[in-house]
Amino acid sequence: MVRHGFIHSKEDIKFLVLFAMDLLPFPVSFSTVVDLTTWCDEGFGYFELSEAFYEMIPTGHLAEIRGDGETRYQITDKGREATRVFEKQLPYPVREAAQRSALRVVRQIRRDAAIHTSVTERAPNDLTVRMEMEQVFALEMAVVSRAQASMLERTFKNHAEAVYQTLLAAMTADYQAKKEDDTP
Repeated sequence: MVRHGFIHSKEDIKFLVLFAMDLLPFPVSFSTVVDLTTWCDEGFGYFELSEAFYEMIPTGHLAEIRGDGETRYQITDKGREATRVFEKQLPYPVREAAQRSALRVVRQIRRDAAIHTSVTERAPNDLTVRMEMEQVFALEMAVVSRAQASMLERTFKNHAEAVYQTLLAAMTADYQAKKEDDTP
């Protein structure tokens, strides 16, 4: 299979990973690194990325941080130094794509970290779902089953911004004017 793109060698993949991870302000999971880098170039695949990535941990270019059930990774000072030295070896379009991808990933991670849900069972068939978007709004709704609670949590996590906009529109609507328009 012929792959198109600028990145083909293991060394190029390593430079891309280091460059991209240097743009991140916090440690991330390997799946985030996959998401971050595979958007940048079509010249390599998952297995090449995985092999190159995991070779940089014993060399000290990347650090492994264990905890909270998921291993996260961050670039080390040695990795940053290598990035400065070899940054220009990455083609400009790849560097630009990595910067855009890093912004996208950081926004998504911060967004996901700001959205919280919880379910409290008050009595059988009486549950309260609390949905919160930090420093923006919080909402509690009563539901009658775990299935409903799960559906609300899932929908809120996926569409919190749309829920906020809908609630804001409903709360700022001029209901008095609408009531006057509806009277004959």
